Amino acid sequence: MVSDIKINKAIEHFGKNGFYLLEGMFKREDAEKVACWLKSQDLEALATTWTDREPLVSLAVYQNVHQKDSPISELVSNAELLQLASQLIGEKVYIWSSKVNLKAAWYGTVEYPHQDYVYWSERGYENMNMMSCMIVLEPHGVKNGGLCVFPGSHNEGFIEHAPFININGLSKFTIPPVTLNQLEDKYGSEIIEASPGDVLFFHAGLVHGSSHNWSSQSRMIILSQLNTYNNKPTDVNRNSKEFNLKRAKTELEEAERRYFWFKRKYETQLKADEVLFNSPIPKEEQT
Repeated sequence: MVSDIKINKAIEHFGKNGFYLLEGMFKREDAEKVACWLKSQDLEALATTWTDREPLVSLAVYQNVHQKDSPISELVSNAELLQLASQLIGEKVYIWSSKVNLKAAWYGTVEYPHQDYVYWSERGYENMNMMSCMIVLEPHGVKNGGLCVFPGSHNEGFIEHAPFININGLSKFTIPPVTLNQLEDKYGSEIIEASPGDVLFFHAGLVHGSSHNWSSQSRMIILSQLNTYNNKPTDVNRNSKEFNLKRAKTELEEAERRYFWFKRKYETQLKADEVLFNSPIPKEEQT
């Protein structure tokens, strides 16, 4: 798969930058076949909840793909891929979770800058010796919302994140702009350019995100999240439940706040003859 010399260079690059892109790990035609297979499915039926969708997009996230019998799981569970991941991070790894991210043409939405570890830490994982593996299924780059990384930012350790509610109403986390400016000054940033069949390995502490897809080219990747066997979580069932409740409570509070605000907005306008919001009617149009 990779010569010893290349492996050493890959390990060095991963340690320094927090990521490593292996071009052509899988045949391009094999990766493209997987993308075509998924697009041929009933995408609405593959969405487990409405939060797996986006505006005018039937499926934005296809969950837990390594647990399903499909062409996707064959790539995710590839033995050579897991072996290389173990070599890069220095310990044997296993698949913690997996999904397909479908950033649809024109509509695929933004993923705000973050470290993956922000979604792992409160579940009981005490260190950041974890990583993600991104298998590219469609052309990936600047034009279609390719992944933007801050090389070396994993060396900062865990960075404070701010909570927010994303477009689907889910509770998520992002790194504040002031901190991003500091990281940009210190490390710079770059957008990953990759082709179908390429694989990007990146550390759970690497700051990354992606922009809205403003192109006619969709962007599909398989994202496999890997943990090291020595990074055993403490009381994972209790911690995971508490983390879920914490996020769900935030989502519920925000949903209630929005419901009452929009309900009052509707009822107030219903009772009033004058226009109460949006642009006022100019005097030239009044009768």
